[in-house]
Amino acid sequence: MATDTPPLPQPLPPIDPEDVNRHMRRVVDHLPSMLAYWDKELRCRFANKAYKTWFGLSPEQIIGIHMPDLLGPRLFPLNERYVRGVLGGQEQVFERVVPGPDGVQRHSLAHYIPDIVDGVVQGFMVQVTEITHIKAVEMALRDSEAFLDRTGRVACVGGWEVDLLTSTHKWSDQVCRIYEVPLGHQPSRTEAMAFVAPEAREEASKLVEHTIATGQPWDTVLPVITAKGRPIWVRSFGEVAYTDGKPVRLFGAVQDITELRQREAELHQEQTLRKRIEQQVQELDRLLKERSEMLDVLAHEVRQPLNNASAALQSAQAALAAVSDHAAAQRVTRAQNVMRQVMANIDNTLAVAALLARATPASCQDTDIDTLLAVAIADMPLEQQARVHIVRETSTRTAMMDMSLMRLALRNLLSNALKFSPADRPVTIRISDSDEPLALVIDVKDEGPGVEATVLPALFERGAHGHHAHQTGHGLGLYIVKRVMELHGGQVSLLDNGPQGATLRLMLIQTPGH
Repeated sequence: MATDTPPLPQPLPPIDPEDVNRHMRRVVDHLPSMLAYWDKELRCRFANKAYKTWFGLSPEQIIGIHMPDLLGPRLFPLNERYVRGVLGGQEQVFERVVPGPDGVQRHSLAHYIPDIVDGVVQGFMVQVTEITHIKAVEMALRDSEAFLDRTGRVACVGGWEVDLLTSTHKWSDQVCRIYEVPLGHQPSRTEAMAFVAPEAREEASKLVEHTIATGQPWDTVLPVITAKGRPIWVRSFGEVAYTDGKPVRLFGAVQDITELRQREAELHQEQTLRKRIEQQVQELDRLLKERSEMLDVLAHEVRQPLNNASAALQSAQAALAAVSDHAAAQRVTRAQNVMRQVMANIDNTLAVAALLARATPASCQDTDIDTLLAVAIADMPLEQQARVHIVRETSTRTAMMDMSLMRLALRNLLSNALKFSPADRPVTIRISDSDEPLALVIDVKDEGPGVEATVLPALFERGAHGHHAHQTGHGLGLYIVKRVMELHGGQVSLLDNGPQGATLRLMLIQTPGH
């Protein structure tokens, strides 16, 4: 039986590569983002028309230009470390404010993507997208959230909600303040109910179950014990939301009405309330005094014998050296190093428990930088001190700081650097300064194997170890460094990291005029 055969498709004419290039050029020239290709010598090989908006230059003027010449002496140094990173084969993503030729300050999101051929970086591609509008929206959102937060603070009202399907809770910041838990804390249902005073807990549970079962909201007053043990009164509101006839969400608010309740009972409770407050203050003072005394006892009863033992070891070492008993002297030296490590661990533990747990900023005074370096190096083992080299790139002689805290931070950095560098290699302290922000910059560079990738996400958290996760100890050193810099309003960061060593940077912010 005959069948109809469909006609064969006609071959398409060949595509002209030049025509494709023209189309692609039109496409990229109509994109609002800046697109460019830079070679290893930082010369531009390609640029689209968006550069006209940002820099006032056409693609023809951009191509062949050197990146430092395009960005200028202010902007290029800010981007230089990202350039180094992408030429090292790592994609770079960062934000920057770029002043345009029209005087408009544009927020940008930049992507530097390495062009790697056969394992060798040939250059890199750049995409810069304006995010000014996004930043404005983010700021408006933050302002709105701040407005709601301020309103909640003034009215002492916070909001909450519970997903009945997943049992997840969400508390607003004001609810966290009312219950005296850290901001962002999200309790379990059991924990949330545990804040209700024991005598009212059963009643509160029945109210919640009744609302879930009937859909009737509740509005009641409950006694609450905060996370810090403080009794308060809250007015609690709650209702249930349904989906397809099933309860799926509880939501509501709590208002701290402690002051109102106190005023209502003021006439006949004033004396009792005063005594209760006095007792609470006395108890808090007692606990703080006991805590301080315990720390003092630890510092004296533990550190003093260790100091005595260290002095005895030093005397023994001198005696052994006098009789040329080198083998015994070496063993004494090892014992001294162990003793020094124990004392450093105790110092760090005491610092975390007593000094760094405070919320008040550091008490800064004008301090001689060379003195800081000298005392920090003197804290190192005598045989290690000569390995520490100082490179000065600034003539600044003094800076505002808390000398004792900065000594503690620098001592921890030096101890790590010496530990992880080969015994025959130096550790470098580089002193420089920054104009934007105004800061003293202290870089500590080792020549060890670098920080393991698994350590990087929590490098400055308590319990982390600076280079290798399998190291023993409490992992307090870099956490202490971070807290010291926070108390100064500054920061610590991992500046460089690789098989040739790691560099940690301290940015000690300086207030103009000091």
